[in-house]
Amino acid sequence: MKIIDRHLLHHMAGPFAFGVLAFVLLFVSANILLRLTELVTELGLSLWTAGELFLLWLPGFVVLTFPLATLVAILVAFGRMSGDSELVAMFAGGISFRRLVVPVACAGAILSIATAALNELVVPACNRRGEDIVREAMLMAGKQEEGEIFLKDRAGSQVFLVYADRLDVASGELTRPFIVWFENGEPAMVTSAQRGVWRTGAWELFDGVSTPLNADRPATSSFETLEINLPTTPREMAQSARSPSEMTYRELKEYIRYALRQDRPTVELELTLHHKFSIPFACLVFALMAPPLGMRSHRGSSSIGMGFAVLIGFGYYVVWHYLSVVAQQDIVSPFWAAWLPNIVTGAIGLGLILNVRK
Repeated sequence: MKIIDRHLLHHMAGPFAFGVLAFVLLFVSANILLRLTELVTELGLSLWTAGELFLLWLPGFVVLTFPLATLVAILVAFGRMSGDSELVAMFAGGISFRRLVVPVACAGAILSIATAALNELVVPACNRRGEDIVREAMLMAGKQEEGEIFLKDRAGSQVFLVYADRLDVASGELTRPFIVWFENGEPAMVTSAQRGVWRTGAWELFDGVSTPLNADRPATSSFETLEINLPTTPREMAQSARSPSEMTYRELKEYIRYALRQDRPTVELELTLHHKFSIPFACLVFALMAPPLGMRSHRGSSSIGMGFAVLIGFGYYVVWHYLSVVAQQDIVSPFWAAWLPNIVTGAIGLGLILNVRK
């Protein structure tokens, strides 16, 4: 039986590599090259920097291609074996169709785990480095100040707008922080300082002034040190300036807890969190659906299998995108929006496998 397993995987390897390459080229031409062209035009990036950005952004799109490439590989492999009557010979030799599904499902599970690992360990780091390069280029072009931080925060019933020229996460220090305090939705006081240092549970400001805004004649008061009840840590401040694509699963969960504490909407963040694993595990559900669809005998199996895969994959991602939009309207939860396409596709695949009487 191990010979048959190797034979199946051998038939799948070539179409899988072709599928990854084809879909990567599709995503690259539609996304990466377009953004790189805009950055080169607006910021004057060198070709070397543009090439580095290309390589850094590539893993994020490769992750999206693995489920579709898995679908292509299995459809083409089973279609070719069916067209060459190899499946008929196997069935005549007493090998059941469900036995043939086992190595395919195992391959799909391994690809799912590998894709999830790539999506967690490689993609956020690459995206973070890529965005750092873009920010540095914007700084050189005079379109962004170095290390600036701007965020809206909350502590109890008080709302803050916090701006600082620079944040050093390692030392927990803000450079020239500027804070606007709100009461009942109206600005009540402005506090500025030369620097701020994170102490456990609060920030301590040095060499600054506070000016009330709700008095007829505001009286500015100076201070050498002032402790403010602002529980946002330096790491949380840094995360607020980063996009979800730059965060790992753990960092994203921490940021969601922080956003909930600030009464901010978290649907988009939760969708991103669940998509970190629901998209990779589409490899497994496609591995269950593809064998019964690909076993029909036909000629030209490679082109037909590729077209069939594109059609199924397009339908899958349309449903995936629609559910994401519905979740943002609070009609379904982010969990079900992320995982329902996999659950439905996997159920259809299992149903098709059980209906094959061989």
